[in-house]
Amino acid sequence: MKAQAYRILRPVAGFAPLLLTGCGRAPAFDVLGSFFPAWLVCFAVAIVLAVLCRGLLQPRVEIAFPILVYPSLTAIFTLALWLALFR
Repeated sequence: MKAQAYRILRPVAGFAPLLLTGCGRAPAFDVLGSFFPAWLVCFAVAIVLAVLCRGLLQPRVEIAFPILVYPSLTAIFTLALWLALFR
């Protein structure tokens, strides 16, 4: 029984450090003594970018479903900024 348990635990023990590598330090900004997560800063910038896109697109293009388009733009900008700046 010990040999079978050893065969199972050996790969698990080798894989465990890979799972724990993400537990390092969370990317955060110090704003007036309070730490904000990086994704929150990216989200705030993405909202500004989505508003700018709305200002640029609205006179030229008719948006069929704005309730879907603008949150999607915000999500795309948020994820793109986070990937570009923090990964």
